[in-house]
Amino acid sequence: MNFTEISGKRQLAFMQDFDYIREAGTEAEQRAAERIAEEIRSFGLTPETEEFTIDTYEIEEAGFAVTGPYQKEYTVSGYAGCGSTPEEGVEAPFLYAENGDDISLSYAAGKIVMVNAPVRAEMYKKLEQAGAVGFLSISGTPIDSGEDLKPVSCTLRKVDQPTIQGVCIHCTDAAEIVEEGASRARLTVRQKKVARTSRNVRVRIEGTDRAEEILTLTAHFDSVPAGPGAYDNMAGGAIIMELCRYFSAHRPRRTLEFIWFGAEEKGLKGSLAYVEAHREELKRHRFNMNVDLAGQLVGGNVMGVTGDASICQMLSWLAHEAGMGVSFRNNIWGSDSNTFAWNGIPAMTLNRDGFGMHTRHDTLALISPWSLERSARLLGYVAEHLSEAEVFPFVQKISEEMMKDLDEYFKE
Repeated sequence: MNFTEISGKRQLAFMQDFDYIREAGTEAEQRAAERIAEEIRSFGLTPETEEFTIDTYEIEEAGFAVTGPYQKEYTVSGYAGCGSTPEEGVEAPFLYAENGDDISLSYAAGKIVMVNAPVRAEMYKKLEQAGAVGFLSISGTPIDSGEDLKPVSCTLRKVDQPTIQGVCIHCTDAAEIVEEGASRARLTVRQKKVARTSRNVRVRIEGTDRAEEILTLTAHFDSVPAGPGAYDNMAGGAIIMELCRYFSAHRPRRTLEFIWFGAEEKGLKGSLAYVEAHREELKRHRFNMNVDLAGQLVGGNVMGVTGDASICQMLSWLAHEAGMGVSFRNNIWGSDSNTFAWNGIPAMTLNRDGFGMHTRHDTLALISPWSLERSARLLGYVAEHLSEAEVFPFVQKISEEMMKDLDEYFKE
């Protein structure tokens, strides 16, 4: 690979056109998809945009008030996907259960319960089993001020039929509630389920004499509602765009497909839609190279490999040859690479340490052209060697243990 053709400055310039929130299913996400397609056309390729429908939630009302021994309304954000309370809300005794340990939750029956961490499916199940009638989780830090005092938006996933509702509150308000000895509270959440349209953008560079074998390079381009998602994950989108440009001028032996996924932040919806739409050809796929979290200056590169352990050894050798430092984890990963692995295709996610994920601080100001260039060179070196190999070097299977983990991950 001719590293001199890879430009971090060009990647950063491309990212400047996406310095806005791109929540899945919105006009902003559609605008971003159109800009990605425009960039692909600028170097002579023809992209395809594939739309799909996602179910999401609109929070119409979210409220929390302490009603005893004092009375005060607090600013909260409702949990999307947890259902709705009665119109008048739920009023009940209040309990601070800290980390949701079994001892604390033994006192939770009939109460609105506040816990420290975001409520995921496992904690939700514990709260239900403990008999809680509502819940709060805590976000933020004690030193926040101004806009950062707003509670983060949360979504409850992998719960089919929610029975209790919840909200998120900032930690400074949570501290006051505990300090003032709140013993009774009222919680209200009203929301509706809506269908929206998201989209993937993809383009193929057909291989020469190994064209029937497909390698994918992927990244999601949607963001959370809290911020413009430069690190998570427009930087990943810029990296694979740079490699798309490179390989358009250096045609590979194997077919390379570049995919910018929508709705990753809604539960990997874009990659799930892709494999469903292309199910008949999945047997041609050999490896997925995904990028999720990239571009910040200070940090370390990680490759999370979902596949045979020998893949880590091969990638380690390639990284060493490229002169790029990277560490490896051989497990499932919380990104679109999981979708490919769940469908029997070995996969990896290239990830870089960073700050501000899922916050308003995830901006272009923290993105480095030096970091973008190094990550693109590393991934490009791997992609080129895999595309040019006489015999594809990876075992094409996912272990039973990993598949069980993936089944659990995708269970809803």
